[in-house]
Amino acid sequence: MAKLKKGQPRQQEQQQPFDATFKAWIKEQAPEILPLLLPGATYVEEIDVEVIKPTMRVDRVFRIIYQGKQYILHIEFESGPGNDMPARLLVYNALLYYQYKLPVISIIIYPFRTKMVESPLRVTKEEQELLTFHFLTLPLFELEAERYVREHALCMYPLLPTMQGADHRLIKQAMDELVAHYQNNEAMLAQQFVWMELLLERTDTISLEEKDEIWKELKMYDPLWEESPRVQRTRAESAIQTAQRMLILFVKLRFPDLAELAEEQLIQIKSLDALNFLAQKVYTAPDEETVRWLLTPPAA
Repeated sequence: MAKLKKGQPRQQEQQQPFDATFKAWIKEQAPEILPLLLPGATYVEEIDVEVIKPTMRVDRVFRIIYQGKQYILHIEFESGPGNDMPARLLVYNALLYYQYKLPVISIIIYPFRTKMVESPLRVTKEEQELLTFHFLTLPLFELEAERYVREHALCMYPLLPTMQGADHRLIKQAMDELVAHYQNNEAMLAQQFVWMELLLERTDTISLEEKDEIWKELKMYDPLWEESPRVQRTRAESAIQTAQRMLILFVKLRFPDLAELAEEQLIQIKSLDALNFLAQKVYTAPDEETVRWLLTPPAA
């Protein structure tokens, strides 16, 4: 029986709110964001990854025009080290190419300082190179926040806390611009500030003194997102996604043979109470057969 490695679920749990934040952020304003992540790219459409095979737990996929040709752009957000990421990217890249018959550009976006994987991935047999897979990496923590404010790239403002040079004066300027831009859309404004707040909490590119000043500015808008149904719904969805992935991770680590069943069944449960109840049963289950029974839906 595979044993649960100490610290793994907690690390995954800590990363989930940030992963959900980045997925929501890029989904809201993809046409504006993609050319900033991949200069020269033009958004065409977002691809529904839910219709892709269950093994495809990708973050975001888009169809783009790049250098005059159509491509698939696959983006993964990594909040911590992940040595197996190149191999996962290769799987995603191959499946996307197989399904859409278009070349696939893969990018890993790192918001926080961490050990990054290096491109390319090379698979060799003795002296023979069997496969070479190139991908891109984008460390947000190496970008200059002032550039995006100078260019008034509002779609990037929620990510400013992850970047270099993001002091309280620059963030205040960005917040003022967001308030003016979204003056008729309080829900969207609240969402921008929620994202900014989540990233500010984790980032190490801003000193504690500067963080305190930024918190003071953000706290002025607390009632805005506390009263926003959309923000509350987003937080609820994020909690459900976190519960789903935590339970999937636990099953994968303890009962690897049930990994596919867990993914197929747990992503269909949209109630946090139901997920928490099931989690209690799974965590205390004595053996694999009991967990299989818990995860198997009743016959119609």
